[in-house]
Amino acid sequence: MNRISVFYEHMAEAMKQENITLDEVCAAVKGFGFDGVELDANRIQNEGDTLLPALQKAGLSVNGIYNFFDFGSVTGSPEKDRAESLRVIGLCEKADCKFLLAVAGFLTDDEMVRGSTKYEARRLRMAASLTELTAEAEKHGITVVMEEFDNLTAPYSRADELLWFMRHVPGMRCGFDTGNFLYNEEDALRILELFRPYIVSVHCKDRAFTENAGSPCVTVANRKLYPVAVGDGDLPVAKIMRILLDSGYTGSFAAEHFGSIEQLKGMERSAAFLKRVLGEK
Repeated sequence: MNRISVFYEHMAEAMKQENITLDEVCAAVKGFGFDGVELDANRIQNEGDTLLPALQKAGLSVNGIYNFFDFGSVTGSPEKDRAESLRVIGLCEKADCKFLLAVAGFLTDDEMVRGSTKYEARRLRMAASLTELTAEAEKHGITVVMEEFDNLTAPYSRADELLWFMRHVPGMRCGFDTGNFLYNEEDALRILELFRPYIVSVHCKDRAFTENAGSPCVTVANRKLYPVAVGDGDLPVAKIMRILLDSGYTGSFAAEHFGSIEQLKGMERSAAFLKRVLGEK
């Protein structure tokens, strides 16, 4: 059965925007129909003793954890990468979470030229550390995923780059983000078929071309994309979901709308949209 989740950071923002407590936002999110949350690993490290019981009390599980690594950095080492991997796997276990989104690292200025010697060397070092992470996580029943990241400093910001990691890191899977391909002016619907064999989780991110008060993402073609609740934007999120569901996808759909100034309302509208699409099956 497909589950729906939401990023905890939206809940944290809603607490500030609406002046409500952790228990109140957890109850609201559960009431909207969400089953779980997507949680930053460092939240577990720093706030887990308070946060995890509050989520559990509301009936919300930790569906996915994400962490920003710095794999393959010239200032790091394989040993440091391994230690960070073990730390994050431990946090996944603490939260009883089986999916880890690895944001593997970002390129330095002299690594930015695609195809250059320094770019290729960094990518290979990154893949080596990801291979270790994925293998170790598997021992603990945890699946590691990557997504296309909406920033050129990530050597996985384009479809071909993300596919390279899928093909070079044994056991690596895809957390398909419906909104991030557009950063590089790529069509997520057309690219979907390439990633279907790897997809085990989905981030449902909608984006609008019409200006609103939220913080926009700017594409490589200098187009501004504004945050909206899932279903309120210009992307074919419902069609992508239906294609995946028709292909037998049984994983989760996570609502994501960073930059919104109305997070509580956005979560309510996103949940209603996701439940409607799932109910059509």
